[in-house]
Amino acid sequence: MGDQPLHAGIALELTLPYPPQVPGLAGVPLRYHYGADLVRAAALRWAGVPPYALLNGLEPTLWALGLMLVLATLTVRLGGTPLAATLAAWSVLATDLSFLWAPLRDVPWWSDVFRGNLLISVAFANPVVPALMLGLGALVALLRFEAGEGRPWLAFACVLSAAVPFYKVFLGAQLVLALVLGATALAVRYRGAPWVEGLRRVAPAIVLAAVALPGVLALARGSGGEQVEVSLAPLRMIRESLANLRLDGFGFLGVALLALPWLAVSLGLRLAGLAPAVRAAFSGRAAAAATAALALSGWPLGLLFHAAARDIDGRDLPSAAIYFVEQSGAVLWVFAAIAVAAFCRGRRRVLVLVLAAATALPATVEFAVRKARVAADPVPASWVRAVAAIARAARPGERVLQRPSARYPPLPVVLASQRVLYERFTPYLTQFAPPDELRRRHEALYRFFRTTDREEAVAIARSLQARYLCLYGSDRIHFDPRGVLTPLHEEEGARSYRLEWPASDAAGPDAAEPAPASGGIR
Repeated sequence: MGDQPLHAGIALELTLPYPPQVPGLAGVPLRYHYGADLVRAAALRWAGVPPYALLNGLEPTLWALGLMLVLATLTVRLGGTPLAATLAAWSVLATDLSFLWAPLRDVPWWSDVFRGNLLISVAFANPVVPALMLGLGALVALLRFEAGEGRPWLAFACVLSAAVPFYKVFLGAQLVLALVLGATALAVRYRGAPWVEGLRRVAPAIVLAAVALPGVLALARGSGGEQVEVSLAPLRMIRESLANLRLDGFGFLGVALLALPWLAVSLGLRLAGLAPAVRAAFSGRAAAAATAALALSGWPLGLLFHAAARDIDGRDLPSAAIYFVEQSGAVLWVFAAIAVAAFCRGRRRVLVLVLAAATALPATVEFAVRKARVAADPVPASWVRAVAAIARAARPGERVLQRPSARYPPLPVVLASQRVLYERFTPYLTQFAPPDELRRRHEALYRFFRTTDREEAVAIARSLQARYLCLYGSDRIHFDPRGVLTPLHEEEGARSYRLEWPASDAAGPDAAEPAPASGGIR
C-alpha cells in the first residue's frame, strides 16, 4: 500500500553499484530522501532481511516505540509531569474529531480526512516517523545543551538535524523554519540585552538550522524531472477535505466560513495545547521556542500552500503540504498532553482522562477495525516464481521487459533487485522524470509487445538494453521468438525468458551506446 513498494525498491536499488536509479525507471538517477532505505539496504546486505519484512513487520512497531520515547523525553524537558509524558507518548495513536463529521457522510478512513494525524504514517512505516524521531531528538539535545549539560549535546543536535532532510525533506524544511522562528522569538525577547548575550542565546538554534539547510536545498532540486510545484493556494486543503466528505459546490467565501469548524475538527483535543505552545514560544529558550514553532506552523503552511507534482496526464497529484500539518500535529500533542495533565487533579483525574480518550480515540478505532477488514490482494504465486527464475539467472541490476501494470508494483524491482523501464503502479513518477520521457518509455514498450516484426522487437529490446522478459497472466508477444527467447520459467499464468541475440547482433545490448543521464531511455 502507498509508498511501501517504492521504498522496498529503493532499498534493493541501494544494494546495487552506485549511483542508484529510480525503481521502475531504469537509467534515471535517484535523488530522494532515502535515509530509511539505507537502513533497509544494510539489513538486507548484512542480515538477509528483505525490505518488505521490515516495512510490514518490524518498522511500524520499532518506529512507534522510538517516537513514543522521544515524545515523552521532550515533554519532561519542557516541564511536563510524568503523567503528561505518558500521555504524549501514547499520542502516536491519537486522532482528531473527524468522527463528528465523517460518519455522517459514510466516509472511510476518518483519520485521513482532516490531515493532522500521524496514525496512518505509523501504520505504514512512512519515513516521516523516523524523521520526527531525529528532529525532536535534536530539540531534546538542544534543550540539554541550554540547560548547561555540555557542548557534546549541541554537537549531537547538529548531527541529528543534518540527518532529518534525508529521512523526510518536508520535515527538514519545517524544522529549519521552526529553528529560525524560535531564534527570532528569542531575539525579540532579548532585544534590550547586550548583543553578546543575545547572540549566545540565539546562536545554537541558528547553527542547527544551518546544518539542516544544505540537505533540504539539495533534495529540493529534484532529480532532473518535473519538480514538485509549490504554489499559493489558500484553503485548498479545506476544499479537498470537503470533497472527501462529498460536500462540494462551495465558493471561496463558503470555504472560508467553514475554516474555523474545519480547524477545530482537525486539531481536536490538541486545541488544549495551543496556549502552552504559545507560552513556550516566548519562554526564553531557543529549543522550546523552536518546538512551539514546529507545533504551530503546520496548519498555516498547509492551508496557505499547495505542493504537488502532476501525473503523466497533467492532473494534480495529492498535495505534499499535508505533511506539514501531520508533522505539526504530532508535536502539538506534547503541549496538549501538558495541558490535559494539568487538569488531572484530585477526583476529576479519571473523568478528564476518560473524556480525553473519548475525544482522541474514535477515529483510531475506526482505522484499526477497517484495516483489519481489508481483504488481501496477493500477487499470484506463478508470477513470483517467474521473477525468481530471472533472479537466479541474472546479475543484480539487469533490465527486465514487462508490460506496465497499475495493479501490482513492478515485481522484478521489489522482489529481485532487477530493473524495469517503466511501471504504472506509482502515480508520482513525474517527480523523477519528465512526462515526455515517461510517454517515450510507454510507447517503446507498447511497440515491443504489439509488433509482429521480429527484427523490430530485437531492435527495441537492444535499444532499451534489456536482457530478460516477463509475461504475466494473458500477456503475450506477437513476433516469432525462435532464436531470441530462451525459456527460464514457464507455467500457466507466468513465463520468463532470457533475451538472446542473433549472430548479427552478437554484441548484445551492452554494446548499445548509453543515452545521457538527463534525458532519453537508458
